[in-house]
Amino acid sequence: MNKLLLGLVAASLGVSGACGSDAKTGEQLFPPKPECPGDPIAPYAGTFPQVINTLAIGSVQDGFDLDHDGKPDNKLAAVGGLANDAITTSVGNYEVIIPFEFFDLPTVAADTCVKFAIYIGDFDKDLDGDGKRPGIAGGDCDDTATGSGNHPGAAEIPGDGIDNNCNGLADEDGTTPNTTDTADVDQDGQSVAQGDCNDHDATIFKGHPEICGDGKDNDCDGVADRSVDGMGKATACSAFDKADIKLSPLSFDGTAPLVAFTDGTIDGSMKLLAGPSVFSVNIPVTSSITLDLKITGATIQGDISATGAISNGKLGGVIDAKTADTIRGLSVPQISLTPEDSLLDALFANALGPILALPKANAGILAKYPNCRTPDIDVDGDGLEAFCDSNPNDATLTVDTCIDGDGTVVSDTLNPDGTVLAHCTQAVDGKGKARFVDGVSVELNFTTAPVNKLEMP
Repeated sequence: MNKLLLGLVAASLGVSGACGSDAKTGEQLFPPKPECPGDPIAPYAGTFPQVINTLAIGSVQDGFDLDHDGKPDNKLAAVGGLANDAITTSVGNYEVIIPFEFFDLPTVAADTCVKFAIYIGDFDKDLDGDGKRPGIAGGDCDDTATGSGNHPGAAEIPGDGIDNNCNGLADEDGTTPNTTDTADVDQDGQSVAQGDCNDHDATIFKGHPEICGDGKDNDCDGVADRSVDGMGKATACSAFDKADIKLSPLSFDGTAPLVAFTDGTIDGSMKLLAGPSVFSVNIPVTSSITLDLKITGATIQGDISATGAISNGKLGGVIDAKTADTIRGLSVPQISLTPEDSLLDALFANALGPILALPKANAGILAKYPNCRTPDIDVDGDGLEAFCDSNPNDATLTVDTCIDGDGTVVSDTLNPDGTVLAHCTQAVDGKGKARFVDGVSVELNFTTAPVNKLEMP
């Protein structure tokens, strides 16, 4: 599930221009905010470059009150226990990189106008070009300029005093250190027989503190720029230490960032607040799948330090139905999501809806379309939409009928061979606006860490 949920997370870090209103009061749920006065956004010219370094689905109580009913909204909290371990692993392995930079912020201080752009990063710290990255579990143990011959899978060279295959041992016999080599060539107080995994460098031996960013396995645990505790948890270093992160071309529309917050503030207690608005971004999931994802009403808040790092970060909003129906090509057995189906299908026609306790549609709809469910947030203010499998008893558990809050029923348009020509979620109203924009609430907790700088693709 990690790719899917991280894609949703990254999707919440982009910008578009729409708003919604509360179904009960007519009040706008997500009124657009004008850009605050201040320096313009100029990519690569910002201050305090950061990257998200921890991420997790929050609890129900962590959610923002998106519909103004006095209660927090975070339906996806129900899958946090299932997904958060996978998210933590993915973030720790740098599978999805979300860097950003601030503008109109020369120093971190209370400010009525703070802007920032958020990007998709291309991170591949492989300085020696051997195809292996340091800093991740099972990664490269020697990413120095001369280290291309030392990497996981390399053949061990007997007698060279170096850990060639990155198992934390030099010149070993299987998994046993070479107990005959008791010389201490580099005079660091430890021989190969005692566990030194590189007897030609005094900054490398068993027990030496890891030196972040030098590309060496200083502590002889088999991975450069990474240390772990007895539970297997990384305790020192980040692969971003001293790194320059290249930004993906998918982050830009021409030269302008696709993702930009232009209405942020920092109050006297150093709390950052930006949004809400409607956000979108293209997320590369695999070499052949790029998802165009959106979150409506996305709001970011958190405590900001003097280095620009954010702690207690919260990101909340709504995954709208039209967007959920574009999330295809993924296999997530835990929620019965197959590559042929969409996240919308999993939410409203399959296993995920009951897990999240999405509301059942009203009795009038259920009389004709049994088992229809609705989202929990009415974004456009005309009543909650409903999404239905018109034949829930067949083997195809997919949404093929969408019912707008005003009662309009739209079904999938089919080709002569029965395949779908147009999904009902693509329907527009008489003004050309998307009909099906209600969605499922989500809140994610995050922190950030400073990076060196951001580079052009």
